[in-house]
Amino acid sequence: MKARILAFALFFGAAALWAQGPGGPPWELPQGRWWDRPRLAQELGLSAEQKAKLEEVTGQRMRAMIDARAAVLKAELELRLAADKEPFDPRKVREAFFALQQARQKLELERFEMLLAVRQLLTPEQWGKLRTLARERLQERREERQQRRFEDRPGPHGPRF
Repeated sequence: MKARILAFALFFGAAALWAQGPGGPPWELPQGRWWDRPRLAQELGLSAEQKAKLEEVTGQRMRAMIDARAAVLKAELELRLAADKEPFDPRKVREAFFALQQARQKLELERFEMLLAVRQLLTPEQWGKLRTLARERLQERREERQQRRFEDRPGPHGPRF
């Protein structure tokens, strides 16, 4: 019984840590195909060649990230199955947990390599401007979310129904 409780604690602890994420990438960049956004591309002064290379590099890296994400999902399933299996075997649960950690590490490595590849395609000025614009957009989104929360609150400062 103790072993089962330990396995579930490990599993749910790992799930909680995974849900929080690793703290985000080392650089905040816009999501998606930001180089295709006309205003952003113009502000950065991206050339047609840079856009084409960004498309190529991110396409290659995204394929690898899709495979890595699938490996994470599979490892999560294996851990769940190992934790639920009878008779309970803590060694197999540990092995499944370590396999999950390795799969997550591989996914993070793929994300990091994509960021490095993108960074190499931009000039220092473009890189600085992109980071500034991304931080500004992130701050705007945070303020919008905070404003929505404030407006949704009942009471003297929020809507009354």
